[in-house]
Amino acid sequence: MNIKKISFIACLCVFSSNAIALDHRSGNWNFRLDADGMAGFLEPRNDKPIFINDWDVKGQISYNFNRMQRIGAVYSIDADCVEDKEYIHDAFVLFEDRDYGRAEFGLTHSIARKMGLGLPDVGYLRINEKSILYKKLDLKRVLISDTTATTGHESLRLNLATKSTDYGQYGLSVSGGGDDYNYAIDGALKIKQPHGKLKSAYYLAVSYMDKPDKYEENSFSPNVSADWRGQVAVGMNLQYNSFIWGTSARIIYDEDPVAKSSDGFVAGTGLSYDLLQSSVSLSYLFSDTKIWNHRDKITNEKMRGDYVHTILASFRYKYTEHTSVFMSGGLTDEVPFFAVGLKTGF
Repeated sequence: MNIKKISFIACLCVFSSNAIALDHRSGNWNFRLDADGMAGFLEPRNDKPIFINDWDVKGQISYNFNRMQRIGAVYSIDADCVEDKEYIHDAFVLFEDRDYGRAEFGLTHSIARKMGLGLPDVGYLRINEKSILYKKLDLKRVLISDTTATTGHESLRLNLATKSTDYGQYGLSVSGGGDDYNYAIDGALKIKQPHGKLKSAYYLAVSYMDKPDKYEENSFSPNVSADWRGQVAVGMNLQYNSFIWGTSARIIYDEDPVAKSSDGFVAGTGLSYDLLQSSVSLSYLFSDTKIWNHRDKITNEKMRGDYVHTILASFRYKYTEHTSVFMSGGLTDEVPFFAVGLKTGF
């Protein structure tokens, strides 16, 4: 890669949206607005750089009955939604009791997604949810991009979660009423040990989706139509001083899928290290699809699976508490890539 080109890209990255954080209290009412933005460039195959950006805005209003209980409403929107011509990422009401837990109802991700443990990554290419990397690389192979169970955020959903404690948390989600599937049930369990030199967290999630009909998990993966979809996801994070090691996996099974299949499994591991204002990470992901003996309904031939290896190394430097620059590079099945950018926000 040309050094002049890298310098040119880095200079352009200083132009980024400013962060906003407004928090106002009036009696028992609380109003909060958060926003952050990232801008940068991704250069695949040592070719022409591609502009990348990511941003999200979240507004919340809540009313505190007392010190233990509150109700509220949340609305959020982000760059990924707008690119897909959707204008809601979250829109839900909530009730929270500090002794027992939290209930949410509306359009939002399930407990299985919200409690998930992703891979360590100090860059901002979103390898743990709706990856910017895979979206921009435009790979021809089918892949499962991340290791956390998900059933989307576009159907009405009820989330119930216990209070998060030093020992862990568990929750249940029930959703339906959308066009993508009849209903879905998700459950998740997180066990934590946050004390001592070696801190740990463990994650288990299961999910059942009834009759997915052109359900889209990601804009870069095939829509799913099948009798039902089942998922199991597991994860583990270990932290020792400034080192964090994470490993996680997700298995997806589609019963009697129609057209191109996108089930299979994805597994990954990664390591990150913090030193003063700098952080580095190295992560690896492997995705394999069509491993459940799927056959073409017309020819009765077994469908061939796709596999994708991804290696990603990232570096981040924190200028201030809320502003960072990052560099990421790696390889995805003979497709090398390099990215730089700046992020500011809360």
